[in-house]
Amino acid sequence: MRKIKYSMVAFFIAMFILVSGVVADDCWSEAYSPNVHWVFCIDTSGSMKAKGHRDLLKLITQKITSEFIDTKKNIIKAGDRITIFSFDQEVRLEVTALYQAENDILPIRERLKQINKRNGGLTFISEAIVQAINLANKYRQFFHTNALYVFTDGKSEPYSPKWPKARIHAAKLRDKENFEKISLLEKDQGLNVWVGVLKWEAFNDAKSFVKKMGRNGHLVDLTDFSRLSLEKALNDFAQSVRSTIRVADVKEVDFGTIPFKSGMPYEKTISWNIQTDEMNQAPSIVGRINFDPDNPSELKEGHILDIKSTADKMVLNFKLKGSNKIKPGTYKGELELLPSQTNFGALKIEPSHLDLEFKKAGLMSYYIWRILVMSLVGFLILFYLTGKIKRKMPIRV
Repeated sequence: MRKIKYSMVAFFIAMFILVSGVVADDCWSEAYSPNVHWVFCIDTSGSMKAKGHRDLLKLITQKITSEFIDTKKNIIKAGDRITIFSFDQEVRLEVTALYQAENDILPIRERLKQINKRNGGLTFISEAIVQAINLANKYRQFFHTNALYVFTDGKSEPYSPKWPKARIHAAKLRDKENFEKISLLEKDQGLNVWVGVLKWEAFNDAKSFVKKMGRNGHLVDLTDFSRLSLEKALNDFAQSVRSTIRVADVKEVDFGTIPFKSGMPYEKTISWNIQTDEMNQAPSIVGRINFDPDNPSELKEGHILDIKSTADKMVLNFKLKGSNKIKPGTYKGELELLPSQTNFGALKIEPSHLDLEFKKAGLMSYYIWRILVMSLVGFLILFYLTGKIKRKMPIRV
């Protein structure tokens, strides 16, 4: 009786561990979000529109419109958020929008045009960075990483010498507090700040910003737009935050041979080792099969793949319910691996396309192997019976 009681306890404990493992294995798919929050802080001080010089304010807003917001450039992805700040002596949140469809870009384009009309006085860079950090932290849980770009042509000028002493003191105190907050960025791996310098004379000031940010701070040379493109700078950053998954040494997939006739769905499971960059969570991957037009099939099922993954392994389950209805022959196609639509964004899979093949056994092969098996079984039975009969026969002298 005691043995039965212990057995029941052990059974329930095992079931609890099993269920917990299944639930825990799937939890990451809901929490994981590999998208990027792009935050731009654009200097609108008077020097950005100085007479006799390039209109840097117009140039930088046009670059953001033509190189970054252009969806054909493939820098931003569906699910990314775009936020625009402008700053001079004041800091303004111009627009923030979640990019899911083409229309989501329109208010950003319009706001960038309006920014060109601004013409402020001073340059309160530290305040712009701190306000951008605060907003990025507000949305932090929804994004894989936050990318903060600051575009400026000069050094930080948070106050004017013409101001009253009390106002100057308050501005200096605020600037000091801001730098203390910025200096903590090195401990925060979820935020990267790139300072795009538009004039050579601003380099020393920009370097001091970057130095305070530690390894999360980056300096971008944008002094010569004909030589260095904003698109390249943003692409370089996108490559550093959009994680890459590599499936090692895989060129093609073989789903085996489907029996000619079977009442059960055909199922095949394949697992691969994967390597992930800058990612500790399990990547969210889906897959679809596109069959070769030269080998059209009668397959009508839309979802015949199920992909599960951990941080270092991907398991692909191929399940075909109507396998007994397709014609015999070899079916070739291409497997496309891509990020889950619910978590689309900072994820690149290499290789993303794999050749695949599976066969449907014909009538002859279906019966031949069965005949061979039956013949082998019959031969073994006959051999056994013959030996048994010989042992019972009388021995002749």
